[in-house]
Amino acid sequence: MFAFILSLTISVPWLTPAQGKDIHSAKIYGAKTFKEGGKLQITCSTFGPETECVEVVNYLCRNGTGIEKKKSRERDVLFTIDGITKDFAGNYSCAYSKTDYKVEEVRAQGFESIFITVNDSFIPANITLPEISVKEGADVDFKCTSSKLPDNDQNNIYAYLCKNRTVIQVNIWNTEKMETIFTLKKVSKRDAGSYACGLMADIQPIPKTRVHGINKANLHITENVNDTVRIVVGCSIALLLILCFLGLYGVFEKQGWCRCHIERSTEHGAVARGGEFLNQGNISYTNEMQNQARFSAAEWDDFSDNSENDHASNEDIYQVCEDV
Repeated sequence: MFAFILSLTISVPWLTPAQGKDIHSAKIYGAKTFKEGGKLQITCSTFGPETECVEVVNYLCRNGTGIEKKKSRERDVLFTIDGITKDFAGNYSCAYSKTDYKVEEVRAQGFESIFITVNDSFIPANITLPEISVKEGADVDFKCTSSKLPDNDQNNIYAYLCKNRTVIQVNIWNTEKMETIFTLKKVSKRDAGSYACGLMADIQPIPKTRVHGINKANLHITENVNDTVRIVVGCSIALLLILCFLGLYGVFEKQGWCRCHIERSTEHGAVARGGEFLNQGNISYTNEMQNQARFSAAEWDDFSDNSENDHASNEDIYQVCEDV
């Protein structure tokens, strides 16, 4: 029994080295209520003649255990913790020492403390969608409802519409109907995705780990049939006009080629016939000239005399016919 008491007496100072005589209590100031996801701010004050113009280590403790520390010559030291959760609720106290201990070794039980609560700042809500599949160009209404509201010191509560965990719209919550309506105008395919909604007491960045809703609504966007039909009909008419134009062009082109071919054939035939005629006349003329060349000189003389006599006879006839 004596040995057990002796070992306990030796081990306690070793387990709690920061609970020696140089750990002193400090004043603590700050709000007692904070919102989840917000900023916790507490001031530790070491006002007293023993700390004047002397650098000391200030410790912020939660439930008797150190969580933060700062070295300073200032008598008032501000501790700030961002993005707090509900785990930060508890009894807070301040201490100081001229010795720099590891923060987790500091114990400040029995010192002056305040109890800090962390309220809900983000409440997941329920989202409903009348139709999960809508056509492009239509308007879509998301209905966000909740039976629970975040703790709020102000008048307004804000509802957030999130797409794929990203906030895209913010509305003021209707506290009478306990709902709000989010509207997407003239949706397109890029609006398709997963949607959720939630409530916050004020406008501030939503913690990444808290961006979620009670449920999700998956929106699907389909093509507008009227637009598709209009496009198909327009393309068909354009194609038909092009084909008609090409057909008429082919017909006119063919007729012009036939006419040209017939004219060329007629001209060629006339030339051929004219050449044949000329060839025949040339042959006859040549034969006649050859026959005339065969006349003898005596025959030529007789032919000449006969021609002269005939000419004289004609002159005599014309003389008889002269007027008296």
